[in-house]
Amino acid sequence: MAKAFTKELKKPDEFVSFWTHLGTKISENRRKVIAMVVTAAVVVAASWGVMGYQASQAAKATAAFARIERLATAELLPEKADAKAPAAKAEEDQVPRFKTEKERLEATIKEADAFVAAFGRDGLGRKALLGKAGRLLAVGQPGEAATLYETLAAGETDPSLRAVEQEGAAAASEAAGKLDDALRAYTALADSSQRAGTFYLDRALFAKARILEQQGKGKDAEQILREILTKVPKTPLRQQIDDRLAILAEK
Repeated sequence: MAKAFTKELKKPDEFVSFWTHLGTKISENRRKVIAMVVTAAVVVAASWGVMGYQASQAAKATAAFARIERLATAELLPEKADAKAPAAKAEEDQVPRFKTEKERLEATIKEADAFVAAFGRDGLGRKALLGKAGRLLAVGQPGEAATLYETLAAGETDPSLRAVEQEGAAAASEAAGKLDDALRAYTALADSSQRAGTFYLDRALFAKARILEQQGKGKDAEQILREILTKVPKTPLRQQIDDRLAILAEK
């Protein structure tokens, strides 16, 4: 009985000696322990800081992108101001009004450039550049528009957006009078669309037929138009195709 009682007493002594030993070790290596604790705290704080910064930047980027859209849709000033009309209420970020559509487009292009300079070309930056390309085409700069569309298409991962960008590049070449370049671009778009299904195929082939017609190749254009009806029988362009075929038949 006495021996059993003695063994029971040893257990709490062993428990106490373990923590005493651990405390001694920590005391002997307190600098390392403190360094580890501080390092862990810094890492956690840095992680929260990065997350906070990213959230802040995302909010700023969203607001800046929204301003591009507000500029693009800003009201134009009337040709003759009405003295009796109430004064327009100024917006918080002072989005201006423009005299002409061209002024509004040019201002929106500059705003897109400022956005990309501040937030980069990825994410919303790509959308800003895509909008810029269309506006460059609208203000009569098809060469710059084609280059930008081609750059975007080369780095695009979304097949649907790539088709839009490829069509934009082809349309820009067509607007610049570079019909051979436009024909090659529409042909490439039609080929890639056909591999992915029929999405955009009818649009690409219809544009290709238009270029061939401009080049005086009516028979080739007619063949392409009939190809659309075979490959995309439910195309929404059916009425336009029928009209073009009727005109070509009279030539």
